[in-house]
Amino acid sequence: MSIFCIKLLVLCTLSHKHTHSAHPALTLLQGNSKALATVSAIIDGMGSIGAALGPMLTGYITSRGGFDMVFVMLYLSAGTAGLMLSKIAAREFFSMSRPRR
Repeated sequence: MSIFCIKLLVLCTLSHKHTHSAHPALTLLQGNSKALATVSAIIDGMGSIGAALGPMLTGYITSRGGFDMVFVMLYLSAGTAGLMLSKIAAREFFSMSRPRR
């Protein structure tokens, strides 16, 4: 079970970095390695905050609703991440299925 969660986390992080590094608003940052590093550090920092808060949230949920509620939290988190990635995944799928010119 944890393999799927870790793979989903990595997919979310890489997809987010790839999407935002190609975002038109960041074209101003092209060639500015310090600014791009700052953007990347912010994204990685948010992942670190999530990794720090996850165990605390798990302990709180376990004490309130039992260990079964931890799995409910996991399913809801994975479902939410999947929904957030669905638009990007659909765009990638359709761009790959289009004939190349």
